[in-house]
Amino acid sequence: MTNKAEAKDIVIQAGKKLIDKGLIARTWGNVSCRISAEQFAITPSGRPYEMLTPEEIVIVNIEDCSYEGDVEPSSEKGVHAEAYRKRSDVNFVIHTHQPYASAVSPLGTDLDVSDSAVADLVGNKVMSIPYGLPGSKKLRNNVSEVIALSNGKAYLMVSHGALCLGGDCNEAFKVVACLEQICADFINKCYLEVSGRETFNPKELRDYFVAVQTGGRGGAGKYKPGRLYSSERSGNGFKLYLESSDESPFSQGKGRTFYTSLEQDSTGSDKKDVKAAAAVHGAIYRKYEDIGAIFHTLAPDILAVSKTGRSVYPLLDDFAQIIGTSVRSAASCSAESTGGAAENIARKMKGRSAVMLKGSGALCCGPDKGDALAVAMIMDKNCKAVIASALFRQGKPINALECMLMRYIYLKRYSKKAVTK
Repeated sequence: MTNKAEAKDIVIQAGKKLIDKGLIARTWGNVSCRISAEQFAITPSGRPYEMLTPEEIVIVNIEDCSYEGDVEPSSEKGVHAEAYRKRSDVNFVIHTHQPYASAVSPLGTDLDVSDSAVADLVGNKVMSIPYGLPGSKKLRNNVSEVIALSNGKAYLMVSHGALCLGGDCNEAFKVVACLEQICADFINKCYLEVSGRETFNPKELRDYFVAVQTGGRGGAGKYKPGRLYSSERSGNGFKLYLESSDESPFSQGKGRTFYTSLEQDSTGSDKKDVKAAAAVHGAIYRKYEDIGAIFHTLAPDILAVSKTGRSVYPLLDDFAQIIGTSVRSAASCSAESTGGAAENIARKMKGRSAVMLKGSGALCCGPDKGDALAVAMIMDKNCKAVIASALFRQGKPINALECMLMRYIYLKRYSKKAVTK
């Protein structure tokens, strides 16, 4: 138990920690701290965690989820309320979209915890909570029912991420870390069983996935992905960053940043790969005025899924909301083929925030570079889930109608809530 001012400060610091550790993208996920048997403090809806102030942390009543002030609390306030109502030992709740827990969540599987030291912290079993739309009464009821059956502190919400409980903030974060390792180990163990290998190697797991999905026709050495770099819209053109990488996608190295006019479509470079990249970025910017940044990611799991040449569907609900109801696959644009290839890539992005490039990762887009990077983070988690679902031969995309509903709500309401200070 703590007072309101202390609880708000703890929540703010926890929100920043979630961002720093890469456990959530933008405002996805939420944190709360119990104040008393009647109230808790929780993060607001749709506001950047990096800039939160005490005035934006919302005090919510456990009994009916009513709240103080004019700031709207997280849409998952009901989930937090159920945790506090059902578990008197819980004083802190974290809902994350962390990578491996998210990847395992669509399987709908309970995970046994064999390590006694870990079990002492999270419980003997990580239980799966059936799917419900974000913020829905169904999800809240599902959480309530499962938590009532267990005294554990780590749960997987199907296609929605992790729910971690603690006696305080520190314990809850320890649960978050333990759960991530439990889920990573679960995937690794399954790979060893289905592949017949004795040692685990991440690259071999991805190669195995590609071979199985393509009937052996899409082997690891078949593709030689080229980088289409990253860019930001600038005036009537865009800046193309040739120093870009997954670690530093918008770096401006001396002599390695080119300005390209959307009218003249000239990069100032004679290099074929630069011209190919500029053609793709230019086609996208001309077609979609709301796009302000583009990031080409070759993250290993995204690259592996791109080698299958298939469209990607939402196994995770933040994918449906932020990226779209699917992501199509297009042939990449090489130095030898531009023009029509670039236009095809742009066309396949319609209604979406990303496009897969066959054998060459994905292009992730957004109004600014922060949004483009968030799309890449979510794409990476969803591709991890695609690989996990293939290994376990279970887990399926979220219902198409529910995906359409989530996408509509996000575009019309949630994406407009974020404020800039």
